[in-house]
Amino acid sequence: MKTYKKFKLNDDVSLQIISISEHMLTARFWFTGKGFGSTHHHTNEEVNVVINGEFIATNGDEQFPVYPGQAVCVAPNVEHDMRCLTPVGEMISTWTPPRQDLIEKFAQPE
Repeated sequence: MKTYKKFKLNDDVSLQIISISEHMLTARFWFTGKGFGSTHHHTNEEVNVVINGEFIATNGDEQFPVYPGQAVCVAPNVEHDMRCLTPVGEMISTWTPPRQDLIEKFAQPE
C-alpha cells in the first residue's frame, strides 16, 4: 500500500491522496478555513463524505448544510463546492473516473 505526501493547496485547505485505481481516486481534505472560495466543475463524478466539521455544499443550483457522516454526490460537469463553516473540517472525496489532474500534481509517494 502506497502512502502519498500531504500538500497545502491554499491557506485553508490541505490534500492527501489516499488511493488510486483504474476506476477511482480517493483523497482526504483538511480545512482550517472556508476552503476554495468559488465553485468549479469537472467531467468526473464526485462523492464527498464529511468526517469532521460542518459544511455548506453547493451542488448546481442547490445549497444545503452537510454534517459529519453525511455525503454529497456530484454529477459530472455540475458546478459545486464544499465551504467549511467551523474552524476546522475534514472530508474524504472520491472521483470516478480518477482525476488525472490531481494524480499528476499530488500522487507523490512519501
